Amino acid sequence: MASQLEERAFELLRGRISRFYVPNLAERKQVLNWLGMSSTFVRSFDALQLNVDKFEDASGLADYSLIEIKVTEKELPRLSESPRGFLFGMTDNEEMLLRIFEGESSLWLVSVNPHSPGYFMLNWDELQKLDLNKRIQYQIHIR
Repeated sequence: MASQLEERAFELLRGRISRFYVPNLAERKQVLNWLGMSSTFVRSFDALQLNVDKFEDASGLADYSLIEIKVTEKELPRLSESPRGFLFGMTDNEEMLLRIFEGESSLWLVSVNPHSPGYFMLNWDELQKLDLNKRIQYQIHIR
């Protein structure tokens, strides 16, 4: 399930990007099946950029590209030119899909700030060329 913040980003992108599509769970599993990937990656991408009219017309990787979306409410008036100042987290699985399917996947950084709504798209290579400040954070679940 998408958060309210993600839903706002999806709505912004639907209004600006043709063939932007947010798949349901069964469709996500179908995409992973086409990619030969485990269903453990089902939450490792958020949307698709379709190269066909609708998802039902897709039959493989040539018909779409994977999109991982990161969202902020921060005001970033120059986001369409540069992602400078955008802070986000990324799981190992999200990073792996971006790396493995570099030509068929991208990271979209989206601001839903009412004063500066917009987005910036980049692939794995482009992300690595940016001046990044990365740190490792562990998520711990006590049973």
